[in-house]
Amino acid sequence: MSVSYFETANQLLRRNQFENAIESYQKAIEENPTSAWSYYNLGEALVNTGSIEQAIAAYQKAVDLNSNSPWFHDRLGSVKLQAGHSKEAIRCFQKAIALDASFYEFYMNLGIALTQDGNIPEAISSFHKALELQPKDGEIYYHLGQAFTQQHQAEEAIAAYHQALQINPYWSECYLELAKLQEQLGQTDQAVNNYRRACQLNPNLIEAYQNLREILEQQEQWQEIINLSRRCCQVNANSAEAYYHLGTALIHQQEWEEAVIALRRVCELHPNFVEAYEQLGKALAKQNEWEEAVTVYRRCIELNPDSVESQRGLAEALVQVYNWEEAITVYRQACHLEPTSAELYDELAQALAQFYQWEEAIATYRQALELNPENPSTIQFRLQQILDKQRQFEEAIAQYRRTQEFIPASFESYQNLGQTLRQQGDIENAIVALRRACILNPGSPIAYHLLGHTFAMLQKWDEAISCYRRACEIYPHSPDIHLHWGEALEQKENYQDALAYLQKAINLKPDFDLAYEAMGRVISKKKGS
Repeated sequence: MSVSYFETANQLLRRNQFENAIESYQKAIEENPTSAWSYYNLGEALVNTGSIEQAIAAYQKAVDLNSNSPWFHDRLGSVKLQAGHSKEAIRCFQKAIALDASFYEFYMNLGIALTQDGNIPEAISSFHKALELQPKDGEIYYHLGQAFTQQHQAEEAIAAYHQALQINPYWSECYLELAKLQEQLGQTDQAVNNYRRACQLNPNLIEAYQNLREILEQQEQWQEIINLSRRCCQVNANSAEAYYHLGTALIHQQEWEEAVIALRRVCELHPNFVEAYEQLGKALAKQNEWEEAVTVYRRCIELNPDSVESQRGLAEALVQVYNWEEAITVYRQACHLEPTSAELYDELAQALAQFYQWEEAIATYRQALELNPENPSTIQFRLQQILDKQRQFEEAIAQYRRTQEFIPASFESYQNLGQTLRQQGDIENAIVALRRACILNPGSPIAYHLLGHTFAMLQKWDEAISCYRRACEIYPHSPDIHLHWGEALEQKENYQDALAYLQKAINLKPDFDLAYEAMGRVISKKKGS
C-alpha cells in the first residue's frame, strides 16, 4: 500500500525537514483540497520556516474547512499574535472559548493577546479564569504578573511572579521579570539575588547579565562583574560587549595584563568600537606597552578625531617612545579642542621642555597659568626652571656672537652654534641650538643627525635613535647615519636591529671600515648575551 502525501509530509515535519514537508502538504492539498488537517499542518511547517503570513493563510483555510475546532481557532490566534495582529488574535481566542470554555490555555492565550493590545483589566480577568481551571500552572501566573506590571500594580505582580516560581523554581525568565520589577521599586538586594539566579539557570539570558552588571557597577563590585563577564564570554565567545565589560572591570581591579587580552579581543570582534580602543590604550599604558599604545590611540583618533582624551593618550604614548615632534603636534591639537584646560597646556609645556624647546615651553607655561590651574605653584616652579635655562642659552648665544655671525632666523646659525657648543662641552645648550635648527628647517637630515649624535654624548639613546630615524626618513642614503643608529641600538643591547642598520651602512658604503668594526663588535656581544 502506497504512503499518501499527507503521511509523508507528517513524517518530514516530525524530522524537522520543513521545506520538504511544505512541498508534500501542498501535494496532499492538491490531492484532497478539503482536508483541514493538511492546511493546519502546512501552517505548522510554514511557521517553522519563518513564513508567518503564509502560515496564517494556511491556518485560516483550516478554520474555514473546520470552523467547529476550538484548537484551530486557538492556533490561528497564536500565530496572528506572533505577527502582531493582536485584535484579530483576540477574536480567534474568543471563538475558541465559545466553542470550548473548559480549557484553561484558551483563556491564558486570550489574556496574553489582551495584554499585548493594552486591555489590561480584561487580560487580568481572563488569567483569573484560566487559574480557576488550572490553579497549578506557573505560566498563567507569569503572564498575570506581566499584566499587573503594565498596570503598575507592582505588589500584585511580585506576588504573581512568586507564585509562578513556587510552581517552577527553575524558570530563568520569571526570575528576570521579578528582578526588573524589584529593581524599579528600589529593592536592590532582592533584585540582585534574582538576577543572579536567572543567570545561573540560563547563561544565554543576556538581559539578566546586563541588568545585574549595571547594579554591580554602581556598587563597585568589580570582582563579581569579572566573574559574570567571564561566563558571558564563555557562553558567547564572539560577543564584543561581553569582552568589553570584562576588560573594563579588570582595569578597575588593576589586572592590566588580562584587561589588555580582553580588550584586544573586543577590537578584533568590533574594529570600530572606539570606547574599547580607549580602554585598551589606558591598559597598555599601565603595562608600559607604549608602541602598541601609540597604534591603539591612533585608531581611537581615526574613529573619533574630536576626542581630547584620545589625543592626550596618544601624546603621552608618543612621549614615551621619544617621538617628541609628533607628541607636541598632538598636544597642540588637544589644546585646540579644549582651549580652557590648564592641565593640557601644562603637559604640552613639559613635552616642549623635555625636547629642549625653551621659548615655546615658556610661552605655554604662561598660557597654563592664565587659565587658573589647580597647581599654579608647581607650574610656576617649572616655568622658572626653564626661564633659567633659557637665560643660560641666551648667554651662550651672546658669547658665540662675539666671534661669529649669528642670524636668529637662520637654521644654519643655530646648527653652527650647536656644533660649537658641543665641541666646548656645553651639551645641553648644544641640544637646544640643534633642536632650534630642526624647527627652522625640518627637512634637514644634517640637523637631525647632529642632534642625535649630541643626545648620544649624554647616553640618551632613545632620543638619539628618534633623531637618527627622522634623519633617515629625510635622507635614507647616508651610511654615517645608519652607522650611528646601529651603534645606539648596540648600546640598548638590541643587537639584532643594530646588525640590520650596520648592514645598511655597509650596503651604502662597501668599504666602510667603521661599520665593519661595529658589526664585529655587535656580533661578539650577541654571541655572549
